[in-house]
Amino acid sequence: MTIRELASAAGASTASISRFVKRLGYANYREFTMELAHVVVVDAQEGAKLFKELGEGDSLGVIANKVFHSSMASLEATNDALSENDIARAVLKLINAGTVNFFGLGGSSIAALDGYHKFVRTSLNVAYHPDYDIQLMQAAKLTADDCAVVISHSGKNYETIQIVKELKANHVPIIGITSYSGSPLARAATVTLLSLTDEIKYRSEGMYSLISQIAILDSLFMMTVLRSSSRTQPVLMHVRDVIERTREEP
Repeated sequence: MTIRELASAAGASTASISRFVKRLGYANYREFTMELAHVVVVDAQEGAKLFKELGEGDSLGVIANKVFHSSMASLEATNDALSENDIARAVLKLINAGTVNFFGLGGSSIAALDGYHKFVRTSLNVAYHPDYDIQLMQAAKLTADDCAVVISHSGKNYETIQIVKELKANHVPIIGITSYSGSPLARAATVTLLSLTDEIKYRSEGMYSLISQIAILDSLFMMTVLRSSSRTQPVLMHVRDVIERTREEP
C-alpha cells in the first residue's frame, strides 16, 4: 500500500501520515512499511512454528523433515513479504540499466553468482566477480544509468557496505536483497526485497536465507524475460543452442 492509498483509507493527508511514521522513529514511510512487513511475517512464523528447532535426539529422518520444512517456510515467508510494487520497480530498473552488476560476499556470493549465471542469458549487459577488491572497483565505475543488485543476509557486512557507499556516491540504483529491514543495506537500497528466515541453533547463519535469495533472483529473472521478451527471447534461445552444442558427442 502506497502512502497515498493509506492516507485515502485513513481519511488523512499524506503529510500527516509522513509525520506520524517519523514520530514512531522511522526515517520515512518506506522504512516503516518494510519493518511492518517483516514483523507481520515473523509473528506468523512464530505463531505457526514454521521454523522447527533441531534436537540432538532427533532421528535422521526427523532432521531431514525439519530441514525441508524450514526451507519451505522460508520461501513462504519471503513470498508473503514481497511487494508487487517493489518487484515491479526492481524489474524496471533491471530492464532499463546499461549494465547490471551483482554484488555479494561470503555466503551471499553464491546467490550473486547464481543471479549472474541466470541474467547472462538475457539481452542485459551483466557483470559479477567474487573478489571484494574487484567488486569495489566495479562499483566505482557504475553510474546512474546502471543498476546494482547487492545481496547480504545481514545487510551490514562491512565490506558490502563499503561497496554500497561507493554505489550511492555514484547515484547507482540499488536493488538490495537482505533478511533485515532495518539494516544499512535495506536503508540505502532504492528497492529492498526481504529474504526472510529464522536462525536456529544447529544451522549456519544465512543457510535458509540463501534459498530465499535465489528464489527472489529466479522471480526477477523470469519477470525480466517476460517484460523484455522481444529483446531477450532471441538471446536466450541462442545461448541455449550454444550450450546444447557443448553436450554433443564429438
